[in-house]
Amino acid sequence: MKVLFVYKYLTLGGVEAVLRARLDGLATSGIEAHAWFFHDYGGRSIFRGREDRLHVGPVEECLRFARREGFDLLSSIDSEEVLPGFLRPSGGPRLVMECHSAYLANIEYLRGLAAYRPAAVFSPSEGHARLVRERVGEGIPVRVVPNPLREEFVAEPPPFPAPPPHPAVAWIGRLDDHKNWRGFLDVAAALGRRGVEHEAWIIGKPVEADGAARLLEAAREARVLRRLRWFGALPYGRIPTFLDAVRDSGGVVVSTSRGESFGLTLAEAMARRCAVAAPDQSPFPEFVEPGKTGALFTPGSVESAAGRIQELILDAGLRAEMGGRAREAVLARFAPAPALAVLAAELRRLAA
Repeated sequence: MKVLFVYKYLTLGGVEAVLRARLDGLATSGIEAHAWFFHDYGGRSIFRGREDRLHVGPVEECLRFARREGFDLLSSIDSEEVLPGFLRPSGGPRLVMECHSAYLANIEYLRGLAAYRPAAVFSPSEGHARLVRERVGEGIPVRVVPNPLREEFVAEPPPFPAPPPHPAVAWIGRLDDHKNWRGFLDVAAALGRRGVEHEAWIIGKPVEADGAARLLEAAREARVLRRLRWFGALPYGRIPTFLDAVRDSGGVVVSTSRGESFGLTLAEAMARRCAVAAPDQSPFPEFVEPGKTGALFTPGSVESAAGRIQELILDAGLRAEMGGRAREAVLARFAPAPALAVLAAELRRLAA
């Protein structure tokens, strides 16, 4: 069978990482998978070696390609632009909608989804699936389909050859209000007030033209500029090594996000045996078990976050134990084989 995964923007983001893992892994289940993007914003490197399955072009061209090449399913990831093409029966692929966005304003299209008769809606976590069900209503099945990790993160993590001299407290994400990068700077400031020696590392691309200037000014105001290391949009293939450096520095990977559909960056860190800390809100408790595979803190509380991170930095044994259990836990659910087995089963059921 053949499946075309569709997404608006080709960037260096989490959706693209998930799609690359699908292209790599679904072939072993006898499923030919392709990815189509409407706009290219510099993410082609994620698909290096899979260029024959990568396509970029407008919506109309995408729909023609799907019909011409005989795809069984078209799975659209938060890309409602394809919906008019399914308003009337066309003899083409069946429609599957995947909802991955944690930005509530971006998923309001779900309220009118019934008119396009999707076979199902996929969501990457139980918590996010509840938001989806509230919007699609009765009659459309909503399935939880886990995101797979890339093989680069699943491979046995090697020791980092030259660990940084101070623990790195790392944050990865888009530099916007929802991901809450300012909250991370506040946490770094609180750690400094507590006398915890550390560096604050950020990987992320600004969403505004003056984003770099805003980051600089906010770091200066929070008095964390001397600790801050901003790596910008680090190439995706270097993220595993970045996480290995965080781990062997004695540091922690932290999320201050106001809401996620899955939390891929934290799952990737756990796969590299990193200690992690996240807000105690959906979806993080679904795979971060406090005291065993990571730490959870009170959402919105800078001091709660700083306290959990301080405990991890000061206790090497705890970090190592948590990191080992974290890797086992996420690989059992999100390594390519188990995660893609769930996806393949759902795709086959819908195409039958």
